[in-house]
Parts: sequence; C-alpha cells; structure tokens
Amino acid sequence: MEWMARLWKSRAVLDAAPSAAMVRRIDARVDDPASLDRLLEPLPESGELRSRLREALFVRAWDESAKRDYWVRSDGVQVACFMLSGLSLKQAAAVRVRWDALRGRSALTEDRLADLVARETGGPVTLAG
Repeated sequence: MEWMARLWKSRAVLDAAPSAAMVRRIDARVDDPASLDRLLEPLPESGELRSRLREALFVRAWDESAKRDYWVRSDGVQVACFMLSGLSLKQAAAVRVRWDALRGRSALTEDRLADLVARETGGPVTLAG
C-alpha cells in the first residue's frame, strides 16, 4: 500500500505542474503595416527582417535574453511567426534539427512544432495564439 501511495503522490505532483514549453503563432500580411508591426515587435533585428519579407523566406533566431526561439516564414504575401518558449538553447537546437529532418515532407504548423518540442522536452506543450 505504501508503494501505491508514493506512486499517486509523485503522479499528482507531475499532473499539477503547468507546461513550461509553449508554441505561439502570429500571422500577418506583408501589406498590413499594423499587423506586421505586432508580428515583428518582439523579434531580434526586426528592422532588417522587415525588408526581406516581400520574398519567400524562412529564418530562425534565438533570443538569449528572452530564452525564445523565433521561426519566421514568408511567401511574400503572408508571414507566420512561431515563438517557442520554455526551452533551453540546447533543446531549441534539437527541435531545429528534428524539423530540418522533416523539412519538405511536412508543413510547418504550430501543431507540428508542438509535437517536436514535446518529443524533445518529454513534457506537455501549450499552444497559444
């Protein structure tokens, strides 16, 4: 019985812990300055990036101070920014490697990124946005 009590006690602690990892997606049109400003605002070197969004583009940037990995995809008209938080630099790099192995065979979506993050962290991932 004591073994069972310890099992449930440890499980309750795990179940009570909120997910630290999160994937958030923000979309904007290149010709909509207000929504593009919201998308670019948290990104490092966003001024340089803005001018490149009118062409097909896929870039990633790690923000050390915020501990976030930003992934930006543009087709020249629509821009999507995926923000991955709650990861270490090492985990973010591993997620990138996992994505690169799938690239061209799978669409980049928040669900796909959440799955890759969960595989790397071994825990739940919150989808936001």
